Amino acid sequence: MAECPVEFYECLTEEEWDDIVYLFEENDIEIPQAIGDVEAASDFVWQVLFLSPIELIYIGITMTVLATYGLSIYYMFKKIQKKFS
Repeated sequence: MAECPVEFYECLTEEEWDDIVYLFEENDIEIPQAIGDVEAASDFVWQVLFLSPIELIYIGITMTVLATYGLSIYYMFKKIQKKFS
């Protein structure tokens, strides 16, 4: 078998791949399919829309802290800029 390219985690022979596919099919397990960027983004939005209220509050508090921190830095930057102009 040829050397496995660096970007791959593991290379399989055709027989090994067939064995894995057979095991998946035998146990009624879906083989995961690769998804595109748009589908991944829409899936993310769909998951965010259906978060529980506790998860939304947790994310909301975190984002509020980060936004306050970022706006504070922006305000101080503008204040210093105004002082020296």
